[in-house]
Amino acid sequence: MAAKKLTDEMYASIPALLAEGKRKQEIADQFGVKAGTLQVMCCRKGISLRPGGKRKPLTAMSLPSPLPLSDKTLRALRATALAMGTDEVSLAGRLLEIIAKDNLYNAVLDPEELIAA
Repeated sequence: MAAKKLTDEMYASIPALLAEGKRKQEIADQFGVKAGTLQVMCCRKGISLRPGGKRKPLTAMSLPSPLPLSDKTLRALRATALAMGTDEVSLAGRLLEIIAKDNLYNAVLDPEELIAA
């Protein structure tokens, strides 16, 4: 079954639906799509599904330094960042911010891989 296409009017109505107290699953049901599909589609449009929009940032968190990434991953990250006119640290940070902000962990990672890791 093909995913239902969301119209511009549907996207425009999402902030009001959130303000009414509707949750992601309710909105997805209303539009006839899965909650994960709605999440990804909204992320691509820059629409937050959080009630009230963006939240205030938490305190800074430090990660292991250096971050353990394979040479292949680092080369791909550098090449992509260069093509996008940025550096690999900024690109990696932006990717992590988007994944966390829009709760895209399951869309990006296979849960089976996490169990094996």
